[in-house]
Amino acid sequence: MSSIYFEPNSNLSVTDRDRRVTDSSIAPLAMPGLILGLVLLGLGVAALLRLGDWAGNYGPVLVLVAYLLYVAAALRLVLWGAVTVRSLHRR
Repeated sequence: MSSIYFEPNSNLSVTDRDRRVTDSSIAPLAMPGLILGLVLLGLGVAALLRLGDWAGNYGPVLVLVAYLLYVAAALRLVLWGAVTVRSLHRR
């Protein structure tokens, strides 16, 4: 059985449904999350200077995987914050 539920009387298209803010209890954290995510991405760019040293000390695979996971998490935080802030201001 599918766990996807669509409201039958909704005026939203299928693509607009997932862009709504569904949990309004964490919506006020969108702007701090966006700012924090941008700071984390900036620190990730600054870490590129030391990436070669860390790869030499700890191994290139470990450093690359850790760095990509860090950047992916920071980017996801930025995207969530931006989409949530945008949807809150559209109301």
